[in-house]
This record gives sequence, C-alpha cells and structure tokens, in this order.
Amino acid sequence: MEEDSKQVFYASKPRILHMAANIALAPLLLYLLGAWSWPPQLPHYIVFAITALLALQYSRRHWRTPRLELDESGLRCGAFYAADNIYKAEPAIRSVVLTILKDGKVKDKVVSLGWTSKEDYKTIVALLSDRFQREVPK
Repeated sequence: MEEDSKQVFYASKPRILHMAANIALAPLLLYLLGAWSWPPQLPHYIVFAITALLALQYSRRHWRTPRLELDESGLRCGAFYAADNIYKAEPAIRSVVLTILKDGKVKDKVVSLGWTSKEDYKTIVALLSDRFQREVPK
C-alpha cells in the first residue's frame, strides 16, 4: 500500500455531541431524583460549570483524534494489529472480528465500531474484508 492509501476514520460527530450533552446534563439528574433541592445554590452552579467544561474537553479531544487507522503496516484501533498477523476480518454487529496470530496462537479479537457512522462502518468492513482474507494456519 502507498502512503496515500492510509485510511483514517474519526468518531461520528453526532455521537460525540450526544456524549458531550450527556456529560453536561448529568447534574440535572440530581434535581430530577430529588437529591438536590430547588433552587440551585452556588455549589450547584460550580458543578454545572465543571461538567460543562468536562463535556467541552471530551468533545474537543474526540473531534480530532482518529479512532481507526489502516495502512500498509497494519491496523490501529485502540491497539496495534500488524498486517502480517491478521488473517481474517469478518463483520459482526457494529464490530469486526479479526482472526489474528498472537503469542504463537490464532485468536479472535472483536474490534468495536460503535463509534462510527453507518457509512464509515460499511467502508471499514469493506476495506478490512477485502484486505484480510488469508487462510488461517492450523
């Protein structure tokens, strides 16, 4: 593969925004559960500010960080899987099952793709299925 054929995939933007909203609005649950009294006091506002900053930090970190990279050396998705050690890639529900050689044994590794959009999921599955279809050694 050439350097131009390096494939990089990022987390789905709606999923990032959804998670950031969950983080930012988590203290609201304390009001709904009755753990905090109404009206909000200064400590409550501080907690809202902190969770809003955490949500902003989460979205900024995940917006530009690639979640999956595929190039001539192998696959990076949380961990690195060398191309020489990957025998098969089979689609599963919102994931890909890699048959890899690890520590001298053939093992199955499930790579979750729940962070992708539907289009990216189809593209990733097609790329991996086309590239990794070697015979598994006994």
